[in-house]
Amino acid sequence: MLVFNKIFCSVLLTACFSVQSANVLLAQDVQFSQLFADKLYLNPAYAGSDYCPRVMASYRNQWPGAQFPYVSYSASFDQYSEVLHGGYGIRLMKDDQGGGVFKMINADFIYAHKVKINHKSTLTMALQASVFQWGINASGLVFADMIDPVFGPVLSGSERVNSKAIFTHDLTTGFLLRHRKYFIGVNISHIPHNVIPEHNSILPMKITANIGAAFPIIKNGLKRPRYILEPNIIFIKQQTFNVLYYGMYFDVSKTAMGVFLRQDLKFHYDAMIFSFHVDVKQLKIAYSFDANLSGFIKHSFGSHEISLVYLFDCRKKIKDYGTISCPSF
Repeated sequence: MLVFNKIFCSVLLTACFSVQSANVLLAQDVQFSQLFADKLYLNPAYAGSDYCPRVMASYRNQWPGAQFPYVSYSASFDQYSEVLHGGYGIRLMKDDQGGGVFKMINADFIYAHKVKINHKSTLTMALQASVFQWGINASGLVFADMIDPVFGPVLSGSERVNSKAIFTHDLTTGFLLRHRKYFIGVNISHIPHNVIPEHNSILPMKITANIGAAFPIIKNGLKRPRYILEPNIIFIKQQTFNVLYYGMYFDVSKTAMGVFLRQDLKFHYDAMIFSFHVDVKQLKIAYSFDANLSGFIKHSFGSHEISLVYLFDCRKKIKDYGTISCPSF
């Protein structure tokens, strides 16, 4: 089984670096479950949405029961600037696949310009510039021609994997419209550009759209309602990959619980996502679990994700700034 998994992993990773006849690099972006914890990944237009400085760190372990899980890390910082008339931020992410065989590191630099339409509505338009590095560590891979029928993987194979790191730039744009307690956003990632000039290959464009609202249930004269329902729908399309998230958060004072379903457009259900977060003063701690519904890996133990968000104190000079009524973490 160990040898089979290594062979399967090597074939899969080699395919990720292959180029189709349409000159598209075969790869899909990392998917997180706590989409509103890592807001800058969902849409760069969220930069500065809380006005005060905000830092975020996230860890995701997908299919820990498998021999080669997918492990992703991310961290970001953003805040609003009155001088720039918008928010700015930086985001870093590292993704390990196949037990570290395939690695990706990227850095995003974001500016989001905010326009006040009226006292109830605002529009934010963002531009994000990124740099990526991809690489393969092929030293531990075992191919079919390296396996002796009697003694196992002891032969020197003829397969050669190009492990030279790939560097490239990237552009993303997004907008976010808020009207009272409603919001809608669109994010277009990987605006076509060359990744490997000699192959004229490109990253497949990704389109993310989200819509949601925050409905207070009981306010009792409080500045912030004690109970809030937050329905949200997120749609992601990248090449032939289509995924739909939909569900609801229920805020109770300084805690929140959420239940979401994830499926494709053919109603093939991938996972049910359970999340919980708690506010400890200015620190928000969130945990989510993806219960696998597809049956693809029966003993995968789902996916686990932990996020930390810290919002610093600051003196708000713009009284009618208007933060976006999306999930608070």
